[in-house]
Amino acid sequence: MRPVDRLTMAAMLGGLRQRAWSLLILAAFLVLAAAGAAGQMFAEASGNAAFQVRLGEVAAARQSDAAVVRMSADVGPKSFDQQAVIDDLRAVPGLTEPDLTGQSVGAELAAPKFWGFTANAGDRHERGRLFAVGSPADELVAVGAPAGTDGLWLPEPMAAELGVRAGDQIMLALVIGNRGTPQRVTTTVGGIYAVDAAGRLPAETPPSRKWALRRGDTPDDTEYRTIPAYLLIGDVATVERLAQATGDQIFWAVEAALAPGGTLADARRTAARLEEVRRKYATALPAEGDDPLALRFASGIGRIAETAQATTDTVRQRTRPVEWAATGVGLASVLAVALLTARRREREIRHAVAVGMSPLRVGGLWLLEHLLPAALGAALGWLAAWQLVARLGPPGRIDESLAPAARAGATVALAGLLTVACVGALAALRRVRPSPPATARRPLPWSAMVVVVALVAAAGLISAGGSAEGIDLLVPLLILAAVGVLAGWLPGRLAGGARLPASPRRAVVWLARRGLDSGGAERRLAVTVVTAGLGMLLFGLSAVESTTVSAGDRIAVAAGAESVAVLDGGSSSLDDAAVSVPPDDPLRGGPPDAPVAGSRIPPLPAGNTVVWRSDVLTPLDDFRKDLLVIDPARFLDVAMWGHGPDLAAARAAVAALAANPATADENNGSGSARAIVVGDPASALVDTIRVAVGASTEDVEVAARVAAFPGMQGRPMYVVAATPMFAKLGPDDPRLRPRTAMPAGVQLFRTFLWSSTSVQPVLTAKGVQPESLASATLLRQDATYIATGRARSYQLAIAGYLALLAVLTLGVYAQRTAVLRRPTDLMLARVGLGRARVRRARSLEFVLLAVVALAAAVAGVAALAPIAGRLLDDQPGLLPRYAFQLSALGLVITAVAAVVATALAVALTTMRSVSAEEDAYRDD
Repeated sequence: MRPVDRLTMAAMLGGLRQRAWSLLILAAFLVLAAAGAAGQMFAEASGNAAFQVRLGEVAAARQSDAAVVRMSADVGPKSFDQQAVIDDLRAVPGLTEPDLTGQSVGAELAAPKFWGFTANAGDRHERGRLFAVGSPADELVAVGAPAGTDGLWLPEPMAAELGVRAGDQIMLALVIGNRGTPQRVTTTVGGIYAVDAAGRLPAETPPSRKWALRRGDTPDDTEYRTIPAYLLIGDVATVERLAQATGDQIFWAVEAALAPGGTLADARRTAARLEEVRRKYATALPAEGDDPLALRFASGIGRIAETAQATTDTVRQRTRPVEWAATGVGLASVLAVALLTARRREREIRHAVAVGMSPLRVGGLWLLEHLLPAALGAALGWLAAWQLVARLGPPGRIDESLAPAARAGATVALAGLLTVACVGALAALRRVRPSPPATARRPLPWSAMVVVVALVAAAGLISAGGSAEGIDLLVPLLILAAVGVLAGWLPGRLAGGARLPASPRRAVVWLARRGLDSGGAERRLAVTVVTAGLGMLLFGLSAVESTTVSAGDRIAVAAGAESVAVLDGGSSSLDDAAVSVPPDDPLRGGPPDAPVAGSRIPPLPAGNTVVWRSDVLTPLDDFRKDLLVIDPARFLDVAMWGHGPDLAAARAAVAALAANPATADENNGSGSARAIVVGDPASALVDTIRVAVGASTEDVEVAARVAAFPGMQGRPMYVVAATPMFAKLGPDDPRLRPRTAMPAGVQLFRTFLWSSTSVQPVLTAKGVQPESLASATLLRQDATYIATGRARSYQLAIAGYLALLAVLTLGVYAQRTAVLRRPTDLMLARVGLGRARVRRARSLEFVLLAVVALAAAVAGVAALAPIAGRLLDDQPGLLPRYAFQLSALGLVITAVAAVVATALAVALTTMRSVSAEEDAYRDD
């Protein structure tokens, strides 16, 4: 029993006593645990990043869209009665301290009777409504110095109308009914506050947006119901006292906001608890319909959390197959280490079987031996996954997934331990029950199998339709492994015909070539794994860069510019000096193609341009196409051009159009406008296209043909310059100002304002209210683009695991060959070559192996380019087409990884001294 205990105790620490091999075991379990733990951390970080993006989208939203909650419940007429509502919201996790506000509701309760509330100073009076907040001085932008904490704050226009300042006395009067007796009370003007651009609601200093969110929840003007009333704002106690004195009634509301720094999980818990509070009061207060005191509940926290969760689910769907692949790679690395250990310790296994040790006992000892490296590797893997996701992953917090990720990492590490134990038990069982002597052992043709499987997978991928599935992501690995198999034969060819050197000086190259020829199957396997690992790293880096470029180009095509506004009244609303439509004089009408004198493109600040769009028909087919009319010179600086080749060609075409917009002088009414044809195969064989624009027909000359263009809306498009095109339209020019009704040109063309930054400054300066607004920012936040980008990043992490496996594989092969060749190296060193030449020969050997693997990896990734779009394009129907390009940075990083692998291999070969003769006869 005692020897067994001693053996067990030795096995407990044996995994940490094997020098370089212990580091290899530790690295294998580190990769496995990191792969198992990273998925949940990545999902949480991705969800929190999407949540923060959604929070930033609601800067000018309503309360039902913003991360706030406002609840008005009829639990009593006094502010003290609202304590129950305050306590309920205070108990909701993740909210800021609730604020009590109140608004006048007397007019709504008195309807349809007359109800009038005025502020009076001398013989002047102005309508207003009471509104209570916690601290007026903190929520309002003061105009001048306040008079104190008591009294009401008046809006600046009302104070100017009444002629009062802070500290003056005013009288409040409330009349109900046409013959009602006014109820009056005197109060002090506590301060004057600034109002917003509309001139009614209080202004505020960014980033505060309380009053913007309260829009629609403030009382209406009692005479003009469509506009907000002037608000007489005071603290809760003051407003309640004044309302009681005048006979007004206050409807109280409790407000709170989502606490800053929260996560998506926090927001979901907050939204769920708010829903419980809402149901509680909706059940207890059944008032419905037009009752002014009906329950009002507004919150966008739930909607924001749901939108972010939908984005997260999309990301999770894309990354889950990659997570499984990462775990598979980790298990494969542990299995490879276990198999190499079995071969490395063949003599030990035979001795164990010879002394009667059972296979289960051997497997148990192997499990104990790898227990400490596995535990340490699991801990380091969890830490590595955490730091990699935190520093290189989505910009979201990682908090709640740390413990589940640790459990996942421990689980996969345990699976790796069981794998090692099974390998040890099977290796011993193979010695207990050896194959019959008559059975000829044939090597498994794994290299041919890898090549055949890769060819079948590639053929199946090319012939299949639709987007790639999760299993398709294995095709690059299979193809790169097949390229590695073919490259594995190259070192042997390099060594062929090496002659014995004539002098020791030439022995280094001869010995290196001899080493390349002696590796056999192990050398081919090492080259295969290193090629696949380096190739996947390069493929992952190139995929991330290509996907980023493709997404940017597609956003540019869909959005056109960073900010776009659709204008109702045509471009004349942006041009104060726009020429009006000429009067209809049938006796003096000009020719149809005569331009209207003075018509021009609206002058706009730099970074802005006007674009017109219309539907056109051609005799080439029966489909409608878009006609995009631009100012080419301005358009070049405003439109988004991405970084891909298709939009680069489009930009060059616009530059050529700016230099030569028409075939003749556009001012004389002759000639044709030149057009850029975008994605129209029907016009591929013609140089002049006749287009029907409304009731007129015009010929345009083809200036260039491109595959994609900014602002393209999914159908063929013709892009022309505005000046020669509108010169043909005469009074139908959409740039003209209408006289009594919209001119035909404004009805025919839709007008857009494009900006490289934001259209809002131009719209505000011109006083234009757009029909709709769009931006490239919203497109960038689309769940599909976010999911695609983050899935590619996760795949890059898996490629990094494979590159690490490649580095470890070359190191294992180096350590293995160092052990097997130690007697030979010792002999060569003592017969005259010397230790230095032996080391240089081994170094040269691994440099050549790394160079072969790197070259094969680059060739394999280049061979993947034709099918990369099928693998990586999640939206194959969008333009421009996905273009896979080798990344220059990826080539550098992959070369660095090859250098690291070579350095490790060289270090392992020189770690043992070739002069120690006794080491040559020890089992490693």
